[in-house]
Amino acid sequence: MGRFGDESGKPDALMARKALLLFRSLNHPPTAVVLVRDSDGDASRRIGLEQVRRSYPWPFQVVIALAEPKREAWVLSGFEPQGHEESNRLQRLSERLSIDPLTKSHELDARKHGAKTDIKRALSELTQDDWRREHQCLEEASLDLLKQRGEKNGLAAFMTEVREKLVPILKGQDIPC
Repeated sequence: MGRFGDESGKPDALMARKALLLFRSLNHPPTAVVLVRDSDGDASRRIGLEQVRRSYPWPFQVVIALAEPKREAWVLSGFEPQGHEESNRLQRLSERLSIDPLTKSHELDARKHGAKTDIKRALSELTQDDWRREHQCLEEASLDLLKQRGEKNGLAAFMTEVREKLVPILKGQDIPC
């Protein structure tokens, strides 16, 4: 997996280094690069991405977006039942899981598709596989709610990275809609 200083590279470190080296080699490198990844329940992936970020003087900001265990956890963080049917689905799912999937999405399983605690299955049950409903969960939820529920699934950490690394870059720039 390569070396980073005196350390062996953790999972995803070599892949991330190759991607960042490619961006660095461009005639006009970007101002920022966002590394987006699911942890799939492997905490060492964050370590690998952080190894790469701190091992080189990159000519751009490197932002890490690591969903724990999967991106579905971030969508669950913003889910608010709309109507009686969605409230019933959330109640049934919470009872089946014996946890609140909105506040403990990080505890759902990312490895066994179709398992009782499969995070993809949980999100599917709540949104009925409606991608518009999934988008709505992130677009309409308050930032405070997303930060609170995303504390353990990586969303709050990503929001902090955006605030600290991307917002200063974007301040004062015209951003196309």
